[in-house]
Amino acid sequence: MKILSIDTTSMRGSISLSDGATLVALDRQQAPSSHSERLFGKLDSMLGEIGWGISDIEGVAVAIGPGSFTGLRTGLAAAKGIALSLGIPIAGVSSLKSLALNGALSPSKVVATLIDARRGEIYAALWDLSAGNSPKEIIAECVLPPEALIAKLRQFGSPFLAVGDGAIAYRDRLSVDLGDLIQIAEGDDILPNAHNLAVLASERLSSGGDDLKKLVPNYIRQSDAEIGFLGKGK
Repeated sequence: MKILSIDTTSMRGSISLSDGATLVALDRQQAPSSHSERLFGKLDSMLGEIGWGISDIEGVAVAIGPGSFTGLRTGLAAAKGIALSLGIPIAGVSSLKSLALNGALSPSKVVATLIDARRGEIYAALWDLSAGNSPKEIIAECVLPPEALIAKLRQFGSPFLAVGDGAIAYRDRLSVDLGDLIQIAEGDDILPNAHNLAVLASERLSSGGDDLKKLVPNYIRQSDAEIGFLGKGK
């Protein structure tokens, strides 16, 4: 199955084209930019480079969060539009679970996936990768201030690899407070890789995918607008 994968979790997004579990083309943004401005243009150029047409795509995998509210809405809207127009299945995948596969080669086989949630918080989860491409949750997906997250990770007590832009944003604090327990990924290994979505979603896509109408972003927390609205209503 030829799969388009879209991860717009953060400003450093990723798009991939895969044939089953085999990566065919991958784009990873090295610098923050607007997904709405580049997503379809980049997809067109990637398709041209590998000789595929848009109609060759047989399934769409998309990161559904947590992450940037605007980025998630942009990515999910694009994924739904493509799936609907082509009449192909779509599958949503946790952004944090997808990031976990960045650490597939980590000797510890334990990966903390960290996404900068802004407002002094981090979206986080801890995963066991000893079963290969089926990450098992050790610490459930949550949103926490750094001091609470560090306390959780210290309590876990075993070495782990940290990936995601949350690890970039809080690198110094994590390194100082967790010492030898934490190894922070370097280079591309720290950033989203959309091909991970295809790996995690391929079986579901082959079975018909998710209900497109019910597929929504997983924000974990309320948006600033919702908080403001509720505050005014008190």
